[in-house]
Amino acid sequence: MKRYFFIVLILFVLLVSACVPAPQSPAETPSLTAPIPPTNSPVPSATATPLPSATLVNTVRPETSPTTVDSIITCVAVAFLPDNSRILSYDRSNVQIFDLGSMRKVDLMKAPANLVSVALSPDGQTLAWAMEDNTIQLVRLSDHQLLHTFTGNIDRSMNQVTKLKFTPDGTRLVSASHDTWVRIWDMDGKQVDAFQPTGADDLPKQVMAVGVSPDGKRLASVPDDGPVKLWDLATHQKVAELGGTGAYDTSDVAFSPDGQFVAADLATGQFLWRVADGRALLGDSAPINSMAFAFSPDGRFLAYADLNNVILSSPDGSQVIRSLEGHQSPLWNLVFSPDGSKLASRDGVEVRIWQVPDGKLLYTGKSNCP
Repeated sequence: MKRYFFIVLILFVLLVSACVPAPQSPAETPSLTAPIPPTNSPVPSATATPLPSATLVNTVRPETSPTTVDSIITCVAVAFLPDNSRILSYDRSNVQIFDLGSMRKVDLMKAPANLVSVALSPDGQTLAWAMEDNTIQLVRLSDHQLLHTFTGNIDRSMNQVTKLKFTPDGTRLVSASHDTWVRIWDMDGKQVDAFQPTGADDLPKQVMAVGVSPDGKRLASVPDDGPVKLWDLATHQKVAELGGTGAYDTSDVAFSPDGQFVAADLATGQFLWRVADGRALLGDSAPINSMAFAFSPDGRFLAYADLNNVILSSPDGSQVIRSLEGHQSPLWNLVFSPDGSKLASRDGVEVRIWQVPDGKLLYTGKSNCP
């Protein structure tokens, strides 16, 4: 029943918070604005009821609502670039880069076909994108040069790619697909490995999300039906079955930077497990209504959505440090900057960028989803 509840919730959110396209060129008026300065007194903090197994320290609520204008960051915020001030994001047909310093789009790349997944290499120099025809390509970000079109055993007529993830060292790209296969590619666009993770009945299932451990030795898989599992990438043997069940195309799974924890947002909510013993730390006994999460690159924080709010917690989920409030609808994306100082959050209506140390709202703008 939990799974169906979340499916209904997702459909409701899609209807209520559908984005309105507002195309503009990189040279147009800046599309992100800083919040209106607060009045004489500081924003009051408030203490809320703790979430399960956590201690809440304070809640941050913007004192005034910042003015928003059309078309800042497109549908999906993918990553901050290494300079911590530019954000790469995409919609169905374009990838754009928005600069927080100049408040402008500084780059725009049109994809050859509709996009279904995008990933940025760890060094911020190479873009991987997968399109509706299941073509995967590598593009150099600096000059938009096409580096490689991937070749492999892909039936391009039916097997939609669901996720792309670079390995932490940037030497491999991992793709997940509806055809039940996980494929490993080198940076020349050649398939070097492939295997089929299993679902609840130990049969191959559609793969909705994948995550790679910091040492590159393990892979976490999310099937469309069944628990999150850990696999040895060298032998393809199952290492652990963590739990949870059910997923959608926007589900994700990731290891913490130190490899001690695995988090996933599933059709049944947000989960967090300890890798050493597979123990569920969040989501098992008390469901969390979440469709987005992110570990900070410095390993200090886990951010996850609880419907409209951003919860900033310790990486093991035991202490909730701060609740960031103000979004108008359930959150879809959370992205930390490389230095961990900023956090971008997106719902179906707007994008907000927060200052992590104190929870201050730095910028806000309307999302543009053609």
